[in-house]
Order: sequence, then structure tokens, then C-alpha cells
Amino acid sequence: MTKALMVIDVQASLFLGKWAVPNKAELLSRIGDRVLQARMAEEPVIFVQNDGPEDELDAPGLPMWDLVINPRPEELVVRKTTQNVFESNPDLADELRARGITEIEACGVQSELCLISSIRGAHANGFKVSLNPGLHGTYDGGYPGADSGPSAQELHDAVQREVDALSK
Repeated sequence: MTKALMVIDVQASLFLGKWAVPNKAELLSRIGDRVLQARMAEEPVIFVQNDGPEDELDAPGLPMWDLVINPRPEELVVRKTTQNVFESNPDLADELRARGITEIEACGVQSELCLISSIRGAHANGFKVSLNPGLHGTYDGGYPGADSGPSAQELHDAVQREVDALSK
């Protein structure tokens, strides 16, 4: 069994500027440390990069679209146009299995959107899934500037409970 670390949407639009997720520096530091640990253990690292619409900050080619952690040449970068990377890339599950990957540890943002959607996609494709509570985040209310709705912590915790249940 080979575990891969899947780093989801750790892009400039979510970590820099006025729309950055809360506690961005701490979250990015923890994710960066986990990427380094995976590299040192020779675990595969997969970067997922969101391709937003042309009128969004994360539109391909714009500065805020860039990944914040630079992938190494041997690391897989998978782009997506839907919240679920497996939906955007129907051959991804087969490609990962061909690389011997059977388990995916996810990290990144936004917990209740792309992160959980991609974890659900991995699980539906037969991968064992896991999520470290310190390695994902989101916004209060689920989007930048929200003035109502569940807190970022409540959204985080709900996602964590769902993934913990999937991984049993």
C-alpha cells in the first residue's frame, strides 16, 4: 500500500491578499512541513490546482492562480475545474493506481468545498482516505467576507468528522 499526500488548492488566491483564509501563515507552515515530511519519506506528493473562471482571482495564468508551494519536477500537478478533482479528471484514479497509490492523505483548502469533494471522489474511487485536523482550513461563513453562517471552525470540524467516518 502506497500513501500519497494530495495538496488541494494551496494557491496564492487563498493564502495572499485580502481574500486569504484565516490563520493563513500557520496553516501554510503546517502544510509546508507535511509536504517536506512526505518528500523526506519518499511518499508521492500530488498538487491539485483550481482553474477558476476568467473573471476570478484563480483564473489560469493570473498571479493569484499560482501554487504557493512549488512542486518538484517528479511530483504530479493536476488541474481541476470542478470541486472534485476526480470529476475534473476521469482518468486520475487509474493513473494513481498505476503508480501504486492506494491511500490518499488530503490537505489544503477550502474544507467544505474542494477539499471534501475531492476526498469524497477519492473514497468513491476506492482509495483509503485521511485528513489531519491541522492541515485544512476555510472561511467563516464559507466564503471571504461572509457576515453570517457557521464559523470556519464549525465547517472544519464537520468536514473532519465526515472524513474520520469515511476512513474507518
